[in-house]
Amino acid sequence: MSRTAAIVLVLLPLCFTGRALLTGKVYSPVDLPFMSEPLNAYAAEFGVPKVHNGTLSDLYCQIIPWRSAVRTAFAHGEWPLLNPFMLCGDILAAAAQPAPYDPFNLLGMLIPLPPSLTFAAAMTFFLAGFGAFVFLRSLGCGELASLVTAAGWMFSGNVAFFVGWPLARSWVYLPLIFFAVRWVVREASIRSGVLLLITLTLLILSGHPESLLHVTAVGAAYGLFEIVTTRKRIGRVIAIACASGVVALLLTSIFLLPFLEASQQTLELRTRLHDRAMPVPFMPELTQRRAANTVFPFWGGQPWRDSFTPEFDPQTARTGSIVLSLAIAAIFVARQRKETWFFSALALVCLCAAFSAPPVSSILHKLPLFNMALNERLAFAASCAMSILAGLTIDALATAERKRVAIIAAVIALALALGMYATWAHEIKVGVDPNVIRTVAFAELLPLAAVAMLLFARTSLRIALPVVLILILGQRIVADGSIYPSLPQHDFYPKIPLIRAIPTESKEPFRVAGEHFVLIPDTAAIYQLEDPRGYEAMTFARLADTYPVWSIPQPVSFNAIGDLQPPFLSFLNIKYAIVPMPVKVTDGWRELMKDRSAKLFENTRVLPRAFVPRHIRYERSGGPIVKAMTDAKDFSDTAWIEAPEMEPHEIANGPGTLTLHKDGFGLSIDAVMENEGWIVASQSAWKGWLAYIDGGRVETRFANHAFLGVFVPKGRHVVKLQYLPESFTRGRNVSFTTLGALIVAAIFPSARRRFQKPRTVRV
Repeated sequence: MSRTAAIVLVLLPLCFTGRALLTGKVYSPVDLPFMSEPLNAYAAEFGVPKVHNGTLSDLYCQIIPWRSAVRTAFAHGEWPLLNPFMLCGDILAAAAQPAPYDPFNLLGMLIPLPPSLTFAAAMTFFLAGFGAFVFLRSLGCGELASLVTAAGWMFSGNVAFFVGWPLARSWVYLPLIFFAVRWVVREASIRSGVLLLITLTLLILSGHPESLLHVTAVGAAYGLFEIVTTRKRIGRVIAIACASGVVALLLTSIFLLPFLEASQQTLELRTRLHDRAMPVPFMPELTQRRAANTVFPFWGGQPWRDSFTPEFDPQTARTGSIVLSLAIAAIFVARQRKETWFFSALALVCLCAAFSAPPVSSILHKLPLFNMALNERLAFAASCAMSILAGLTIDALATAERKRVAIIAAVIALALALGMYATWAHEIKVGVDPNVIRTVAFAELLPLAAVAMLLFARTSLRIALPVVLILILGQRIVADGSIYPSLPQHDFYPKIPLIRAIPTESKEPFRVAGEHFVLIPDTAAIYQLEDPRGYEAMTFARLADTYPVWSIPQPVSFNAIGDLQPPFLSFLNIKYAIVPMPVKVTDGWRELMKDRSAKLFENTRVLPRAFVPRHIRYERSGGPIVKAMTDAKDFSDTAWIEAPEMEPHEIANGPGTLTLHKDGFGLSIDAVMENEGWIVASQSAWKGWLAYIDGGRVETRFANHAFLGVFVPKGRHVVKLQYLPESFTRGRNVSFTTLGALIVAAIFPSARRRFQKPRTVRV
């Protein structure tokens, strides 16, 4: 790599993140919390008169709070296992997407959370460009061709939109996977296996298991292509590849085993298993929308330009008209290369998957694991393949007839112009801003026309190719460069007076909630507040079963608390509630303060995080329990214990007196029991909670269907609750053992060589 190419490659991410990175701003939608109370009343004061792009909502109510929870865990000397700030104690590392062991996320922890978001986005762009550049160079392509591929891939529509998600971080490793697989096939050596091991490890730790399936499948397809076309010894190649994969799995067991265990307890698994048995419906309107959005960037509007319609779809294989034209041209000018045909086929198949078009979508739905995956995300692979084809075309220009590429570019420019003209009226009719259509249309057509003219004029490649790269960058900046805002750090979840009024220094744990859209979950994590609501990609199924008892379930997004009347809110340890200004005090609540357009209420009937109910009702299954809780009025009087081995019956319980203390993210309880009985704790009973009485391990039971119950003998005892899944401890042991073995394997040969150096003998 030349110094110039290296500098360009390092600077490329700045095309999108430079404004934020160089001015200390945040490349993330931290303006979105100002959409709702209690921050909405402060929007103008913090310079947020309107939100930039509302479709990035998952970032501010999932990804950013998760990263904050990971930081909190490490800051308290805890493994990032439990997220106490949402859903009555939720999984953290086992949820995968918080990606607590991702090396680049760990590196970002050296700086505060707001600028680390900018750093993470810049690193994702860089990793995409670096991988694409390296792979094209391994194919024998020149540096400019490799930079064209890097620019096309790193700024493709999906990467640009999802750059803040673990989804994009996982997919950007695809070219590096291609590079490692190619090296394994062609060299079949230990060092090539080590490269594949490193890449697979980074892919796994990036935090998106579904993308792990897709990326490895595409990488395996490329490996098979390499084996067939090079006719290498298949046995050694497969052995090295499988060994790399197995070692990567062992090395990441600390991450994978908790995920696999937790996934079996989720609502999402229930849904995916149900969907797996259903045939894939063909929806022509969906296929049309995604295909049109890939070709016409203005299709459905652009929310970051204040133009949003129901036809907008962030799932797109868009790479821009120049890269698309160059990719098509590869079939004509680079057809002598076998890679051209593989990546052309890959692009076609993955585009069909991205558009949910038969028969590809139907075939994928019949394959194991793919039948539970969102296969439209193969749009990433389509964008990558088209970017690689574009690089092959650029590389072929030195020997191919440039006029042919120019003609293809001109024809595609004309076709796009006609298509834009034909769709103009429809897009305006559905509500797309004409200025958005005009801006994007010019950005797509004028640079492509300039490329065609450059090649027609037989401009020297030393001039033409850098200009093509600059035109691609300019086109992508105009089309998708403003998806994310660059906002001042003081806009990052400001701690307004109402938030400061909540006494976070309390030794006894409590929870906070908001009515309807107030204090959007999971943003409480930023303020170190615990919220029973939440928005999670892996929702504890038993907790979701209780939603109708105390909240308004939603098929997508968080469960909303409609009002403060349900008695179950007191059981959930909700001591404080933030409500909009018109809401009046209701029974059991008292007003603490007003702050512009929101109020802070205190629950006078709140139950402690753990307590001794007066009565216990045993049930064999959860169904009758949830039904009974719907009509219950006082959860301090009766709690339900799930005991399949017992006949349903009710008994007196305790009484007992409890003193609670936080013990890390767990709970320490000084219990004085007048009689034996059950302690019920409103902690989501994910598998992995351990209970100890006076240092001895005891069994826990499901209490109130989704929470923890511990039976305590008569007398004075110390009861401890700790979340430490066996899947984590086993995975940690496997990972550390594997890491140690790899270190020894790396050091031992060099040590052996050191001791075996020939000695100089004096005669």
